[in-house]
Amino acid sequence: MHAFFLLLALLFAGLAAGAGSVLLRLVPAGGRRLLALGVLVTPPLALAFAAYHVTPLFWMDCSPLVGWDRIATLALLGALGAVAAIAVIVNCARLILIERLLGACSALSAQDRQALLPAFSGRRDVAPPDVRLLHADAPLAVAGGLRRRAVVLSTWLLEHLDPEELAAVFAHELVHASRRDYLTRWVARVLRDATVYLPSAWYALAVVEMDEELYADAEAVKLTGRPLAMASALGKVWAAALTSRPLVLAGLPNYAANSQALLEERLSRLIDGKAEQKSPAVVRGLAAVGILSLSGIVPRLLLMGVAALPLICTIRPH
Repeated sequence: MHAFFLLLALLFAGLAAGAGSVLLRLVPAGGRRLLALGVLVTPPLALAFAAYHVTPLFWMDCSPLVGWDRIATLALLGALGAVAAIAVIVNCARLILIERLLGACSALSAQDRQALLPAFSGRRDVAPPDVRLLHADAPLAVAGGLRRRAVVLSTWLLEHLDPEELAAVFAHELVHASRRDYLTRWVARVLRDATVYLPSAWYALAVVEMDEELYADAEAVKLTGRPLAMASALGKVWAAALTSRPLVLAGLPNYAANSQALLEERLSRLIDGKAEQKSPAVVRGLAAVGILSLSGIVPRLLLMGVAALPLICTIRPH
């Protein structure tokens, strides 16, 4: 009976997350991050809720945790808990490694820093992050840092991008650093890895990353006023990624790691001058309704399952 309840919780969590994924496809790109995070957090919360109810506090006299039910329940709890624990451990180790690698990168020279002044001057409300240089013959631009925000640029970018393109790329990463998008993505990856067996988790993570990239593009255009410079930089980086081995720094995504669909969406918005277009109020309202629905439907379904236990007790032979 208890194993059945856990399987029921897993089914409800998967169905709710799947419904959220369908809703994500209906909402235009650019206003879906909160809803995507709701899709990611729903299954872990539902499973935690179900695991809490598989405790002696909720056992009934007619439904003790014994026999095959005990074996199956403990096996399910162990498997789900092991996946979640591995997700947390792996991502914490990745976060620590990233922090160490960011500290190992050299500081940017004063001459190279001059090329970034257009982005700095447009963002006076944010303390400038550390700008570090990674000696690598591959395109890489990332934001990170737990103790202090930092932006890392590879030497390839300084050698192959003109000043306007370099300023656009840096402005993009400056937006990520100011919002600490890398921490949001870290949490999203932990949630995805904790429910790696659900296709909706993979899609929701991709949506979070896409919306953050589109937002950073829009803010970078506001800072530099040069959408075509951003588009040109993206084109150069993508061309280099197709002809050279992409560089990944401790699991941090770079331009080369972005999907072709995301690149096309970003280039289309930049070239058409729609990078700064905000999501309509109806889209934000739809996302809010979706989050509230996801946060309420699964617990209620599970409570219905709990309420059905006394009925099961009455029809089971003692």
